[in-house]
Amino acid sequence: ERTIPLHPHTVLKDKAGKRIKGDINTLEYLFAFLNAYDFASEGTEDIQEENKTLINASVLGLIFEKINGYKDGSFFTPGFITMYMCRETIRRAVLQKFKEAKGWECDDLASLYNKIDDTEEANGIVNDLKICDPAVGSGHFLVSALNEIIAIKHELKILRDRQGKRLKEYNIEVVNDELVITDEDGELFEYRPGNNESQRVQEALFNEKQIIIEGCLFGVDINPNSVKICRLRLWIELLKHAYYKDDGQLETLPNIDINIKCGNSLVSRFSLDADLSQALKTSKWDIETYQTAVQAYRHAHEKEEKREMIRLISDIKNDFRTEISANDPKVVRLTRLKGELFNLTNQTQLFDRSKKEQAAWDKKMNKLTKDITKLEKEIKEIKNNRIYDNAFEWRFEFPEVLNDDGDFVGFDVVIGNPPYIRQEEFSGIKPYLKAQFDTFAGTADLYVYFVELSMRLLRKEGDFTFIIPNKWMRAGYGKNLRYFLQKHYIEQILDFGDLPVFEEATTYPCIIQLRKTLPTKHFTVANIHTLNFPEGMPAYISENKISTLTGELQPEGWTLADSKVQKLLAKIRSKGIPLGEYVKGKIFRGVLTGLNEAFVVDQNTRDRLIKEDPKSAEIIKPFLAGRDIKRYQQPVSDKYLILLKYGDTKKWFGELSEMDALDRMLRTFPSIMQHLMQFEVKVKARYDQGQYWWELRFCDYYEEFEKEKIIIPAIVKSASYGYDKHNYIGNDKTTIIPTTDVYLFGMLNSSLIDFYLRNIASTKQNGYFEYKPVYLAQLPIYNATEAKKQEIETATKEVMQNKSRASIDTTFDEQEIDQLVYELYELTEEEIKTIEDCIKP
Repeated sequence: ERTIPLHPHTVLKDKAGKRIKGDINTLEYLFAFLNAYDFASEGTEDIQEENKTLINASVLGLIFEKINGYKDGSFFTPGFITMYMCRETIRRAVLQKFKEAKGWECDDLASLYNKIDDTEEANGIVNDLKICDPAVGSGHFLVSALNEIIAIKHELKILRDRQGKRLKEYNIEVVNDELVITDEDGELFEYRPGNNESQRVQEALFNEKQIIIEGCLFGVDINPNSVKICRLRLWIELLKHAYYKDDGQLETLPNIDINIKCGNSLVSRFSLDADLSQALKTSKWDIETYQTAVQAYRHAHEKEEKREMIRLISDIKNDFRTEISANDPKVVRLTRLKGELFNLTNQTQLFDRSKKEQAAWDKKMNKLTKDITKLEKEIKEIKNNRIYDNAFEWRFEFPEVLNDDGDFVGFDVVIGNPPYIRQEEFSGIKPYLKAQFDTFAGTADLYVYFVELSMRLLRKEGDFTFIIPNKWMRAGYGKNLRYFLQKHYIEQILDFGDLPVFEEATTYPCIIQLRKTLPTKHFTVANIHTLNFPEGMPAYISENKISTLTGELQPEGWTLADSKVQKLLAKIRSKGIPLGEYVKGKIFRGVLTGLNEAFVVDQNTRDRLIKEDPKSAEIIKPFLAGRDIKRYQQPVSDKYLILLKYGDTKKWFGELSEMDALDRMLRTFPSIMQHLMQFEVKVKARYDQGQYWWELRFCDYYEEFEKEKIIIPAIVKSASYGYDKHNYIGNDKTTIIPTTDVYLFGMLNSSLIDFYLRNIASTKQNGYFEYKPVYLAQLPIYNATEAKKQEIETATKEVMQNKSRASIDTTFDEQEIDQLVYELYELTEEEIKTIEDCIKP
């Protein structure tokens, strides 16, 4: 028996609570270590002292994501999120299933319950649900969906045992993302073999879970390890209600893994509407055979039997692939063109062709040959392209969502948390995505395409719910997605703003709920400001939801505000012209050094460098950060920038090797270069640098900083525009507008313009907003008469002058500017109150 020394900080303790020391048997150590933790909780790593429960399957997902290191863009979704999403979405889908099956128009489960008189039929309708997670990960959403369907059946009083008797003596609900079953006395249900009532309930729950897992839940993931974990989680959920048969043997667990498949959900050789008719006519298989094979696989008890079914299903799918490939439009066109070429080259020419006829024949031959070569190349590229290595064929991978004719019908629900992967990491499939997705944008994150894919996968009137980053609502790459979504029925968007929903990610998410039907004029919005829901998340949403107008959503960025605010924003927008147009595009971002510790120096360092080498003064410029900018004031900073611009070295000394260029720079600016060489390793490692490592990145507007300008901090809680006359260069957390337009300066600092910007800008944590150039350019500036401009300019100059004297309160003067701006935009008292309620601290 081998022993190993205990870790110095082991969690294992003796009866006195002291850490155990010394050596211990290896297996004994392992089991004692595992037994010390509570694997029934997904949200804590505390040591479990007592009341150990069966492992919570969701912990598998949490552990897997941590071990996996989030390398595939997947993040563990908190239980309160999956529970809410599944509750809202699946309940809508159940109401829709009964509407289609029975023609019942029901607003909620309570009204649906009052209509049900045949529990067997009702069970069949619910069991017909088809729910898919196209980026299933560790299967958290499917487990939540499983629990929710059981809870819905109980609420409808259609949950039955094997003999058809209802489980009406029990209460079943989802609490903290777990299925909780209690009896009439409020006691938790516990399986007791040999007790008839306990046996009846245990068998009923096992049977219901098996039916739902086999017939209702579907998932795909590109990571084979995710697929394995997902299958295991569903298997554990079934294992929780495994029971002993009359012979004392545990009921055999079925093969439930066929619905969870591995592949790249976004890439398919065959479209969802690819014609299967030829495959069905010429193949020895049909859809019914395929469906029968799938059912046989699920109930196979022996491994060989299971392998036989896998081979059968694979043969059928390969048959379909072969036939579809043969009828692919490219292949059909290639066959037709080759036929034309054959006929053209084998024509019997009784008489010599005229020059004109020969030229036409040659032209047609050349065109046919060129078209055939091009098609053959395209088909070969498709067959050989590594893009299709993991392609997932939604067209026929899940026979459950095909109709009797083999047509793709789609899922009732698509739900999940797709991977968040930056565009640089999937450049290999970009050409495919560009050709196949309307939402394509060169800089779009991968999750964008999962939204469009999911809407395709839905059946008519199907429901979609995703949790995705909220950046798409305002980012440039989200413009095509915004257009796409406005063509669909938006049910609800829940924006978490800057709340840290994901433990391991700084991504700020939103939940978006859609339905595959005609577009809507209104949809519900809730801006969520807390993750603490004492009365539950549904109650919080109900209390905080507002209705917004789809038609008022702007392509430049969406504002999730109520209809009143949307109309006010539209009115303000209609009165002005975009700032970008007003200043003729003169909106510039500050300078990014890549390494401030090298290029930004304080007053003492600047003075020392210039003293050592007076010529250094030419390239040391006053520099400020966003935090140095104060509202209505001249910014002041004691920082300086060593401004060696891209191309300066070449301009001064010509094209030289780095060694020769460095030698010339050392002789010309010795103090500056000796200072920079202290940071040489770090400076060379920068992403942003010029032709030589000591230069800053390329920028073609440095001269704009040497003009009078409005200067704006990028991240602030409210408007803080400064006015610079001292040629400061701002850092990358600032924006400048070179201008002497004091009217514009006063306008930008007004409450009205600040209100508008807050409603279109991205939010950061703790109530901060991002005042980026992309948002500033959209601000509607009223092009007033000269008299009105002069009025605001005079008031603004007075505020600027008084701000320079710290003892003078400018509140009244600033309010006067606000009133003048309100008059320009012709706002009512109610509209003014809306603005001031929004921006007040």
